[in-house]
Amino acid sequence: MFVIIMLSAFLALFAAWFLTRPIKGRAAAEGDRIALELTREETLKQLREIESDRNDGRIDESVAHEETARLKYALAQTLRALEAGEATAPSGPDKLRRRGAVLVGLLVGLTVAAGGMDYWQNKPALLTFATLNAKGRVSGVHGFPPMVLSMVAKLRRHLAHHPRDTGGWLELARANVVLGNLKGARSAYARAYHLAPDDEAVLANYAWLLYSAHPAKTTGRVYTLFRRLYKRDPHQQDALWFLGLASYNRHHFHKTLMYWAKLQKELPPGSKARSGVDTAVSKIRTILAAEHGRAPAGLGQGAASQAPAAAP
Repeated sequence: MFVIIMLSAFLALFAAWFLTRPIKGRAAAEGDRIALELTREETLKQLREIESDRNDGRIDESVAHEETARLKYALAQTLRALEAGEATAPSGPDKLRRRGAVLVGLLVGLTVAAGGMDYWQNKPALLTFATLNAKGRVSGVHGFPPMVLSMVAKLRRHLAHHPRDTGGWLELARANVVLGNLKGARSAYARAYHLAPDDEAVLANYAWLLYSAHPAKTTGRVYTLFRRLYKRDPHQQDALWFLGLASYNRHHFHKTLMYWAKLQKELPPGSKARSGVDTAVSKIRTILAAEHGRAPAGLGQGAASQAPAAAP
């Protein structure tokens, strides 16, 4: 967290200098390009540091996932700006406005990412289930500049020569998700899983992708992945929710209650995620009480046959 905050402070100082310096023809255009390249390198550096912290267990998986997504968005913005600068070279006030918009956007995005680390540390990964399932979340390949596609192609070439690079396959899978190439993402995650079947980052990301593609399916490989993830980390919130849902679909309501009761303890009281899980647990208790011919303690009369609608 300290590294990210310091880098964001550096970007703030850099942006202040960059936006106030005079603009003079070709020299200014070259300065724009250099500035954006510096921003690109800083963003890539942050991504590498987050990945290193993730691998060493120094950062919560849900935090790493959210911050990586934010930084990749910032990186895409930088690459678009670089491509736009190569295609056109406006001058005077128009150029100042463009530079200002690009840098302010990047600065705000990266500073918010740094400043919000404590918030994301406490945000349960469950809250992103609905986001993953939302239609149109991922942009298509044609919405990205050629430079982005070139970077992905370079990664593929690297993996062609180093096929046992688990981290490389994991990064390629994530890049394909961002590009909207879900088939390519599944393939890359499968390769990473084959190489490192007990890697928690591989298990979590691969399971997320399969679940988001088919939320109603709780059997097969997606179940295997979440089950394996749960064995590695019995407190993993996504695994607890999914395994409870899978048990519910099998009418194994006692197991559902076991998983979701554990999940309740992992979530902060008063949070939206905790409220959703509380509701789901209440429904399960109602079902179990009805099976035994008694009313659930402390609960009103609920619709025992109604399943929990979705992940909280």
